[in-house]
Amino acid sequence: MPEEFLDFGEVAMGKSAWFRAELTVPEHGFLAIGAAAAKAVRVDGHDVELDDRGYLALARRPLSPGSHLLEVRLVPEDDEWLRAHVAVVASPEHYLRPEWITGPAGPAELTASFTPKGTLLQVASMTACQVLVNGVEMGRQGGFDPYADERKPRVRRYNLAGVLRPGANEVTIRVGDGAEPVLVDGCVTSGPGWWATHDGERAPAETRRTQYHDPAALHLPRRPHPLPGTAWLSGDEPVASPVVLPVVLAEEGTAGRVEWLRFEVPPGATALRVPLRGAAELLVDGKRVAEGSGCLETSLDGRAGPREALLRVVTEAGHTGGAILTGPIEIETGPGPIELGDWERTGLPEYSGGVRYRRTVRLDERPATGLMDLGRVRGTAEVRVNGHSCGIRVCSPYRFDVGAALRAGENTVEVEVYGTLAPHLDAVSPTHFVFPGQRVTGLHGPARLLLG
Repeated sequence: MPEEFLDFGEVAMGKSAWFRAELTVPEHGFLAIGAAAAKAVRVDGHDVELDDRGYLALARRPLSPGSHLLEVRLVPEDDEWLRAHVAVVASPEHYLRPEWITGPAGPAELTASFTPKGTLLQVASMTACQVLVNGVEMGRQGGFDPYADERKPRVRRYNLAGVLRPGANEVTIRVGDGAEPVLVDGCVTSGPGWWATHDGERAPAETRRTQYHDPAALHLPRRPHPLPGTAWLSGDEPVASPVVLPVVLAEEGTAGRVEWLRFEVPPGATALRVPLRGAAELLVDGKRVAEGSGCLETSLDGRAGPREALLRVVTEAGHTGGAILTGPIEIETGPGPIELGDWERTGLPEYSGGVRYRRTVRLDERPATGLMDLGRVRGTAEVRVNGHSCGIRVCSPYRFDVGAALRAGENTVEVEVYGTLAPHLDAVSPTHFVFPGQRVTGLHGPARLLLG
């Protein structure tokens, strides 16, 4: 889940984008808004005073516990594909992000005094620069761009253990063009408080709202995610007093309405578990099998599928549409009848594992030769006859010599097909690299046993 979970699409310079929501706050906290735009906020019809000098803006006064009507107006300073985030934080100091800073055009120095927080420094720069700490050159970076078709910052980390001193220290980023932005993070962060020097004249450095792709990609260390309950994204353990408060953002008037969700249950399903928010009832093939809230669970008979499951929910604030579900729907499966064809049409649209097809064939006598032709397969396939592997194929032709494994009487033929990760990744991750046709998986056939 990206930090910028609000997506407004393309917004022209000087045009306005609006976000309006019902905001429920559990305790006193400060409103935080991140966006590459100038920000204006109203809460319950009253203007909110913001410290908005860059990408991140923080309210100067805390919100009181309870529900509020939040209205946010964003105005980009350039043509932007505008994304943003909203959070309520208990500690603004621990939520601050580094800001891109600039100085005047031409050779310049960007400087700050700091008390170290650790010994690691990271510098991202769009132009060639020299990094100095307490007057000692730590390194140089940039100045060569092999990918001129796309401007990208050059990033390097420095260990300052040998040059830091107790108390105040000074860092200087000497750049060839002060108009090109620089981002500093680690033991000191760029933003308000830095100054720029050009031709001997000193002035405050300017913060720059525009970011490069995902703003969090250049953070060192990773800051608290604006959505509560996402500590797993950075490997952090949950804490008793989180920086980001567990607020609820909801569309006005959505609580208490009835919504329906539908999904397919695959063949062989023996148990179903649906974690959710709201009062709900679960129907399978039109028959009510569970009702309640929190989590609905039911046992199933494992018969053929796919079967249609319907979920009727009386919604809670902030939990409508897909947000009704608080986790993945879990289905336990065992053996069950399944037709040949695409798994997506047989109740397994997001499955990236394996399926074993089994059929019993009775022969009056042992044949001289036997060839198993599976026809069309999407995935890898292994054929076993009477428990003996007859080979594995990863591409066409999916033909197997099974003559040595056949016998007179009953023969058990098994075909085990494994797909790729495409269906799973397309469903649960923000990847854009699953293309049409890559989700198709399964034994399509026609499957034929040719005897000689």
